[in-house]
Amino acid sequence: MKNQTERLVVGGVALLLGLLVGWMVRGVATYNAKGAVVTPYDDWRVACPAAESKEGACELASDIVDKQQNSAIARMTITTDKDGKQLIGFTLPHGVALQAGMGLKIGKDAVKIYQYRTCNSVGCIATAPFDNALAGSLKGASDAQVMFATLDGKPVAEPVSFKGYKMAYAAWRSSEAKRHSWIWRLFS
Repeated sequence: MKNQTERLVVGGVALLLGLLVGWMVRGVATYNAKGAVVTPYDDWRVACPAAESKEGACELASDIVDKQQNSAIARMTITTDKDGKQLIGFTLPHGVALQAGMGLKIGKDAVKIYQYRTCNSVGCIATAPFDNALAGSLKGASDAQVMFATLDGKPVAEPVSFKGYKMAYAAWRSSEAKRHSWIWRLFS
């Protein structure tokens, strides 16, 4: 009886180890390193360049929609720069008051003002470090607003949607880790 129990235990452990190793090999073998991927999560999306491309990083992005005209007027993007620092970027329309900067109000917190870095053919861009404090504020938020002023001084405040944000944030972190380390692909 004792030998039979030992065989069952050894067989069960061997089966579990085999399943675990099989799962890990599948993760590495089926990871598509050559294809770019865009995955939607309600109002957010995660876009990653091909893993074999050393340039670029995954982006977590959402369009900020003008409810009156039902069109996107700005974009909020979270990404990692070439130095490995995470940052949040805002692309706002042309015709904004550059000296005033743009504001981000999260929940009941005070408005944080960010200066524009540049304007290009897409719009005017403001960036800020995406540190733990900002990440925590966004993770726990249920409402936020992007604020800016037009050239004629008219203030504009548009809400940021958090529909799908938590799932998209987790997927962005995971996707970025998988792009840079095959070890993370074991668990995909």
